[in-house]
Amino acid sequence: MTWLVPFARTLSAILLALGVASAASAATIVKIRNASFSDVRIAFDNGQPLTLAPGSSGQTMLDPGDHSVDCRFDGSYDGCNLANRFTLGDPKTLELTLRPTLTLEHAIALTKEGTMRAETGRDFAWATSTLEVPGTGTDCVDYSAGRLAPVSRRIKGRMAVENLSIATRTLCGEPKTVVGTAVDGAPLYLDPRYLVFRDARGRQILVTP
Repeated sequence: MTWLVPFARTLSAILLALGVASAASAATIVKIRNASFSDVRIAFDNGQPLTLAPGSSGQTMLDPGDHSVDCRFDGSYDGCNLANRFTLGDPKTLELTLRPTLTLEHAIALTKEGTMRAETGRDFAWATSTLEVPGTGTDCVDYSAGRLAPVSRRIKGRMAVENLSIATRTLCGEPKTVVGTAVDGAPLYLDPRYLVFRDARGRQILVTP
């Protein structure tokens, strides 16, 4: 019966190997691509950062659960298009495409310096001539109707907007950050989602509110 000892050791080794394989299989392969024109450094959970050149890719492994992210592009950017924290389920792979971002305040400051420009999006945009419209929520659901119609103006797409500023507009009791500008000498206020910001080379830069 001396064979029981080596068999038990062999069985323990097999079970240990299976345990390691099971733990490894629970981790998610995170594939990361730098879709921008600047180097990016990204680190998860205060770990060693991964540096990616423009257009290059890399990968890491993450277990299910809560994670923190530190993502920084070279240049005068404020971050990237990832939340600072996220919760990971148990997918086999996760693909991340990284692009640099600016805060709205920073983007507007750069337009004043002349290093960026702003324009309305490809489709038309809506703007109001006032920062205050009284009423209830149902009165302000459509720019072309209700209380908004008399103070709203439809602006064509891809039109340059200049002399930008940040303001707070309250429509039917709901305050929101907007961008102020002037068209044909008349002050107008737009939701930031209607605007596209581009750098000196015409490349679109994502802007966060």
